[in-house]
Amino acid sequence: MKSEFTVLIVGRENVGKSSLFNKLINRQKAIVDDYPGVTRDKIYGEAEWLGKKFNIIDTGGLLFNDSDRIKKEVVKIVRDLIKDVDFVIFMTDVDEGILPEDKEILDFIKRSGKDYVVVVNKVDNEKRKTAAYEFYNLGLDMIFPVSVTHSMGLDDLLDYIIEKIPSYDEDKAEEKVTKIAIVGRENAGKSSLFNTLINEERSIVTEIPGTTRDSIDSLVEIDGKKLMFIDTAGVKKRRKMKMKAEEYSIGRAFANVKKADIALLVVDAMEGILEMDKKMLGYACDNYRGVILVMNKWDLVPYEKRESKIKEYSEYVREQLPFASYAPILYISAKEKKGIEKLIEVVFSVETQYNLRVKTSLLNKMFQKAMFDKQPFSKKGDIKIYYIAQVEVAPPTFAVFVNKTEKVPESYMRYIENRLREAFKFSGVPLKLRIKKREREKAN
Repeated sequence: MKSEFTVLIVGRENVGKSSLFNKLINRQKAIVDDYPGVTRDKIYGEAEWLGKKFNIIDTGGLLFNDSDRIKKEVVKIVRDLIKDVDFVIFMTDVDEGILPEDKEILDFIKRSGKDYVVVVNKVDNEKRKTAAYEFYNLGLDMIFPVSVTHSMGLDDLLDYIIEKIPSYDEDKAEEKVTKIAIVGRENAGKSSLFNTLINEERSIVTEIPGTTRDSIDSLVEIDGKKLMFIDTAGVKKRRKMKMKAEEYSIGRAFANVKKADIALLVVDAMEGILEMDKKMLGYACDNYRGVILVMNKWDLVPYEKRESKIKEYSEYVREQLPFASYAPILYISAKEKKGIEKLIEVVFSVETQYNLRVKTSLLNKMFQKAMFDKQPFSKKGDIKIYYIAQVEVAPPTFAVFVNKTEKVPESYMRYIENRLREAFKFSGVPLKLRIKKREREKAN
């Protein structure tokens, strides 16, 4: 059965459209040559990826203001084709950067109202990958750096395209499951919290033996969303292990954090924060996991003092864990099932922010305001900061493009991170900021 989903490849001359077409249909059909203008007509093919098929159309190079009769005919063909396709691949060339023709083609695609993606070709090393980030200057939320010649990045592009193809059985489509590790010291209340979260009022989908002897993973549906809770029981002091109980506990917690998207650090509020808590939380932060601080056994605080104690205790927590100042703090009683609904609400919030892609227009607005409010300064010389782009999610990752990377002080990068958190509410979410040198002073 042939696919009814159709993808159109457009772009300037000699950016690799026909080479991409041939790779996607897995055979040599379009004529490929380095001489500009080789493909002048439309060429049809069918591609398949992970069991999903789609039609694909290769076209000639687009030049809107050229007097050549053939090139005018290519423009006319593409104008007619784009009306009936479902998705558009806009091909560009990292070596040539953003040219005026690229901006014209992008405007043309936007006016068509079609869903599209920008593919930056010839990205076959780290230097070119950095150069590809320049294309975010077109006001894009996402780009796909690829090297068609070396088949690099094509898997991600194909994954993205087939996600756009409507499924006949959406209910059976596999959904992303957020993994949440419950970590903490022995007797902090991890298992009590785990049991409360998966009690009989929840819909337990599966229980899967974990990677360690005392670990259980439970897939739970809460308010229509599926969460995988990863629990590890407290250390049992077996013979020959008594002297290594702490090392064993930390190692097990590390393994659970590596499996997870979010780490819940459960602390016995009556004992306070100890060195092992700091090590486990530090590992989660170093590995860019979402983090939530859960102060358990709050029921042991006299009822009339609970509210007044929260501010004082929160100051203590921040003082002990300054490296995780962005982590929300919750006060619960797993035993009495108090504060659990709020905890679930925060888990959902952190998960959303962990996978958040900020709109480019909003990101640029924030960055311009931050630069206006505080200009960067360095004793090493003038700093030029050109722009910022979000390049990844989970965790949100931002590239800041400058003239010389060694000139940007760490304090200024912390300032940018704080402004990002202030503008987009990244509570519980680590942010990656990368300083990148812009390869070209001129984008056009």
